[in-house]
Amino acid sequence: MKVFQRAASLVLAIIFTVALYPAPFVSAEEVPSPPTLITSKSPVFSTMGKVDNGNEETPGEWYAGETPGNLNPHAPVLLFVPGLNSTAQVFWENNDLYQTAYNAGYQTAFVQLYDAGGQNADMWNNGQLLASKIREISNYFGGKDITIVAHSKGGVDSQTALTYYGVSSYVDNIITLSSPHHGSQLADLAYSSWASWLADLIGAQGEGTAAMQMAYMENFRMQTDSHPNAYLNDYFTLGGTEWGAAFSSNWFGGMYLSSYGPNDGVVTAASSNLPGGHELAIGAWDHSTVRTGLTFPVFAGYLAGDNLVSKASITSAAIEEITPPQTNRYVTGGPIAGKEVLAVDVEEDVQTITINLLTAEKLANFKVIDPSGKPAKKDVVITPLEEGVFKGAVSYSVSIDSPDEGEWSIEMQSSSGENAYLAITDFDTEPYLEEDNIASTQGIQEQTYQLKLDDEKLDVNSLSATYHVTESGKPQTEKRWTVGGKSNLSQRLELKNKNKVYNITIDIQGKTKEGNPFNRTIVDSVYAK
Repeated sequence: MKVFQRAASLVLAIIFTVALYPAPFVSAEEVPSPPTLITSKSPVFSTMGKVDNGNEETPGEWYAGETPGNLNPHAPVLLFVPGLNSTAQVFWENNDLYQTAYNAGYQTAFVQLYDAGGQNADMWNNGQLLASKIREISNYFGGKDITIVAHSKGGVDSQTALTYYGVSSYVDNIITLSSPHHGSQLADLAYSSWASWLADLIGAQGEGTAAMQMAYMENFRMQTDSHPNAYLNDYFTLGGTEWGAAFSSNWFGGMYLSSYGPNDGVVTAASSNLPGGHELAIGAWDHSTVRTGLTFPVFAGYLAGDNLVSKASITSAAIEEITPPQTNRYVTGGPIAGKEVLAVDVEEDVQTITINLLTAEKLANFKVIDPSGKPAKKDVVITPLEEGVFKGAVSYSVSIDSPDEGEWSIEMQSSSGENAYLAITDFDTEPYLEEDNIASTQGIQEQTYQLKLDDEKLDVNSLSATYHVTESGKPQTEKRWTVGGKSNLSQRLELKNKNKVYNITIDIQGKTKEGNPFNRTIVDSVYAK
């Protein structure tokens, strides 16, 4: 009898649980046919940008998903918009997001922006193209409302289309999945002085990447958020905090961005917040998984304006303060011709060094040598980067605990005709330049950096800082300022042309009071007003 009562109680518990938490969607066992390419009635669009990202699709083409048998006739059409260096196929190839939307009863559409043609574009060109496609897609579906589901930079492109190109009336809501609404520090890195060799070879400096620099996006936000059309539609945002499996494609970006706060390997959680939008969640997704069926249940209740689950469950996204540039990092780069040896100085009291080396082509040999001349007994993890700002590069990652002080060496052997590297070394130690001692003030076409180093730990007479200032995308415009011999390494920088982004790379070097040399690098971008 007791066994029967327990069994009955268990059955009732299961029924009660299912009643309280019903499955939100039809079984995922039903797999739709791949989306169908729709013949475009609009003119063929030429590709934009400056560099090749490896894509070979046709910008302006779009696809219609299969109509589900359980179609909700009152639901909007879901238009999926890809991000930087991406294509429409990212939503259905090795991804269940299309299938999840289909099983939930939604009609779907997928668009190719300029990035799909091989050369990434800024939000203005992509926004204009997207606006023309929104009109076309709406007409194809008989004038039904469209809700945009945009990944990464696709969210910025979507807001540009709705704000500046007159299509807000065709769209109900916009869901942005880890979109860099305030830019990405990885874009600043791609345009830094030391990244130019690698960026040229892998195509990391397109117009789309340039537009994702922090300074450019700061100006974009100032211009857009005050525009009367900016928030005619409701925006709902999601951001991520995971980097994927250790040393996966998003791992390098996650490591680099970690000093700026939680991030998904490409975009910080702070940047995924849209000032006039509503933040739905910051969750345990990386930049790839945030655009899969995993997140669909999070935003499913916000796909139509008249079907909000609970206004009380969402909050207007706050404008979080952007973290100052990282100061416990050394960045350098250059071409690789045959064998190259890079010196990395490690001073006393460093707990761990983490070396991340990116190359355009896979190396024939890679070694880390300690100060005694012996190879480090640590496994090096090699990972091809398949998406993001540095798509196409090869990452070499190694972490060394309790490193000996002295000069370490990175030995690189390349058998490729053309190759280049970008090396980032992070030091787990007390910073010599505290965040409170980093400040920058902007005047008319000028920027002043106020850098104060710790004179109790450092040999003041040995300190120097070299400022590299370059108009973004124009390396031939680089100017340098050097200041040294004191703990205050502040400098006023002249910015020649107004309304332009300038890339700032600051190389700091010197010795500790124990006589050990050290190197640090600050990477930043500013907008000349």
